[in-house]
Amino acid sequence: MQSANNITNDSKYEFSRIIQNFHKIDIEETEPTTQNINENMYEGLSFIIDELADIYFKAANEGKEQNVRKQQILDYINDYEINLQEINKCLLNTQNNSNSIFLLGYFTFYGIGTNINKPKAFELYKKAAKLENMTAQLVLAEIYIHGKGPKKDNVLAFDLTKKLAEKEYLAGINLLGYCYGCGVGTDINMVKAFELYKKAADLGNSIAQYNIGLLYQYGLGIGQDMSQAIYWYKKSAEQGYQYSQEKLMMLN
Repeated sequence: MQSANNITNDSKYEFSRIIQNFHKIDIEETEPTTQNINENMYEGLSFIIDELADIYFKAANEGKEQNVRKQQILDYINDYEINLQEINKCLLNTQNNSNSIFLLGYFTFYGIGTNINKPKAFELYKKAAKLENMTAQLVLAEIYIHGKGPKKDNVLAFDLTKKLAEKEYLAGINLLGYCYGCGVGTDINMVKAFELYKKAADLGNSIAQYNIGLLYQYGLGIGQDMSQAIYWYKKSAEQGYQYSQEKLMMLN
């Protein structure tokens, strides 16, 4: 599993090769054209863009909290001393790529190497989501649910999470469980919510594991069972999920 602090050896080798080639100048080409320079820069940075998008995708799939996902992105950028001005320029010039569109939205939302502009970020997320970028679809669904963008839209949130769940994206399965559990864009169905949470929890999503713990603790959609609640809180807490850790402290 790859994260900002646990990049695979193959990725490290590829990154080193790209950086070396990025800074290499052919001694026979005394006057490289601007077009060639830009093409080389975009070719090298496209690998980094895909790596960053993959880090976020995997962190969300594991059920990492928003602040953890963001920190993993920042750690990768800092570890490899990536020039934010260069990568933002590359993102702006590769808007035919859904990962570039998503990352430009993400950087714009949080002000990473650029000014914060949440309405613009929202539009970029929508653009990437239309191109079937699952990470953008997840982020957009979360915005629609929690109203952190220009508008709250439960119906669109449900449609997006349903689409993600059908693609077996764990973060989407968990979020669809939330929709059924809280009546977001659909009728409340705690049995369905439990089934979805359980599916994502069994496959390692820490937020789903926490949600299953809640359902067992309070007997929602399933019979109340404190031993099962603690079991799932522990599994979630072992992955670093803060709310599960707090639950265990309260229950002990």
